[in-house]
Amino acid sequence: MSDFDMDEYGTFEYGLKTGDLPEKEIVKIFEKALSVIAGEIDDPRIPKKRKLRKSTGPFGRSTPDAEPPEYDHIYIYNHGASNLFLQLYPNQEKNGRVKFPMEGIVWNLYFTILQGYPGKVSQEDRIQEFGGRVMQELFRTLPGEKVLIKKYAPGEDRL
Repeated sequence: MSDFDMDEYGTFEYGLKTGDLPEKEIVKIFEKALSVIAGEIDDPRIPKKRKLRKSTGPFGRSTPDAEPPEYDHIYIYNHGASNLFLQLYPNQEKNGRVKFPMEGIVWNLYFTILQGYPGKVSQEDRIQEFGGRVMQELFRTLPGEKVLIKKYAPGEDRL
């Protein structure tokens, strides 16, 4: 699957088959998608800092009984004024453990797009389009196959 419907809301996990595309280039593509859509929507509630934050951990467990993941780092985008939360993390941990065994997956993308958030200030307000449009732009510009691993039901535990 290489397209994302900008009108979809919820929580998703994708495997990204990016081949040998360098990590730095992948991050640039993410940050460009954030900036392009923020510029098009042009709303002061969208934070000016449109960078992925590099986190070195500690990393939480997906479920209470799961082994904690071991990564050198992951990337996070999360600003309270937008309806988008995302994590970009390697498919293979430092210890060699692989999250999703499907051949060719190099990175994993976990993201949530909140419906109806933040509140609109007028009928013409486009702030709630931000998350869906960013993901649509990202899927359009990021090379390689994007494989839907899971669309989570509300309250469902993460894989």
